[in-house]
Amino acid sequence: MKNIKFATLLIIGIIALLFASNSELSAQDLNEKKKRLEELKEEIQRQLEIIQEKEQDKNLHQKSLNITEQKKRETDSQIENLKRTEASAKQKLDGTIKEINRKTNELSNLEMLCRRCYEELFVAHYQAEIYPEKAADPYLLADLILNTAREISRGYEQKNNLEKVKQDDTVYYEDVVWSRIVTGENRSKIVTEIASLSTAINLLEQEKIAAEERINKLEKESAALDELISKLQSDIISEKYTFEFSTPRLIWPVQGEIIRGYGEQHSAEYKVSIINKGIDIAVPEGTPVVSVDKGVVAFAEWYEGAGKLVIIDHENGYFTLYSHNSSLLVSRGDKVEINQTIALSGKTGSAEVDCLHFEIRKRGNPVNPLDYLEQ
Repeated sequence: MKNIKFATLLIIGIIALLFASNSELSAQDLNEKKKRLEELKEEIQRQLEIIQEKEQDKNLHQKSLNITEQKKRETDSQIENLKRTEASAKQKLDGTIKEINRKTNELSNLEMLCRRCYEELFVAHYQAEIYPEKAADPYLLADLILNTAREISRGYEQKNNLEKVKQDDTVYYEDVVWSRIVTGENRSKIVTEIASLSTAINLLEQEKIAAEERINKLEKESAALDELISKLQSDIISEKYTFEFSTPRLIWPVQGEIIRGYGEQHSAEYKVSIINKGIDIAVPEGTPVVSVDKGVVAFAEWYEGAGKLVIIDHENGYFTLYSHNSSLLVSRGDKVEINQTIALSGKTGSAEVDCLHFEIRKRGNPVNPLDYLEQ
C-alpha cells in the first residue's frame, strides 16, 4: 500500500514538474490536449469497429470450418463404403477369374477325352475291316464322341459368358478404385481447407486480441489526459522563459538510425494512426546516452511503458525526455552539463527493439526534435 501511495505521489510529482512548476501553459495548450483526447476517443472507436469486424469474420470462418468438417466426415464415410465395395468387387472378380480357369481346365480335359475317343473309333474302324470277328461296336464310341462334343460346346458357351462377366466385373472394380482415389484426393483438399480455415480463425482471434490490447492502452492514455485536462482547467500557469538553448543547434543524444519519426505514424498492425511525441533512434543496448544541453534532472526512475526514464529540465521552458534505457547514471536533482552521459540505452518498458526514445517538450507540449537537433 505504501508503494502504491508513493508511486501515486511520484506520478503527481512528474505531472507537476512537467506541467506546473517552471512551465507556462495557455488556453491553446489546453485546447490541444482536448483535441488529442478526442483523437484518442476516435481511435478507440476505430479499434472497437475492428474488433467487431474481426469477430464477424471469425464467425463466418467458423461456419465455413463447420461445413468443411462435415464434408470431411461425409467423405471419410464415403471412402470407407468405397473400400468395402472395392473389396467386394475384387472378391467377385477373383471368383469369376477362378471360375473361368476351372472351366478352361474342364474344357481341356473334355477335348483330350474327345480326341482319345476319336482315335479309338478310327482304330476300331480299321480293325473291323481287317478282323471282322473282332469288330467293336462303333456306335457306342460315336455316341460318346458326340456327347463329349456337345458338352465341350456348352462349356465354351459358359466360358464366353464368364469372360463377359469378368469384363463387366473388371470395369466395375476399376470404377470403384477410381472413385476411391478421386474421393481421397477430394478429402486431401478438404483437410487442407480445414487447416487453412483453422489458421485464419486463429489469426483473426490474435488480431482481435491485439486490437483489444490496443484499446486498453488507448483508454489508459485517454484517462490520463482526461485527468490532466481537468487539472489544467483549474490551474493554468503563466511565467516567462527564454526558450533558448546554450547552442543554436542541440547535439544528438545518441548516434543511430531513426526508426520512428515524430508525429503521426500509421500502424498497419492496428489499422490506426498513432501519434509519436518524439523520435526513436536504433542503437545497441549499452550505448551511452548524453544530455543535449545543460539542466537539472527532474525525473530519473522507471515509468510505465517508458521503462527507465530520464527527464531534464533545462530551465528555459524546455524539457527533454530519454526513455527505454537499460540503466540510469543520474538521479533527480542532479545538475548535468551538455554532452554528459546520463544513461545507457536499452529495451525497457514497451520497447520492442534496442533503441532510445527522445522527446523535447516546450511548456510541456511535444515538439519535433529534428527542428532542434544538429543537421
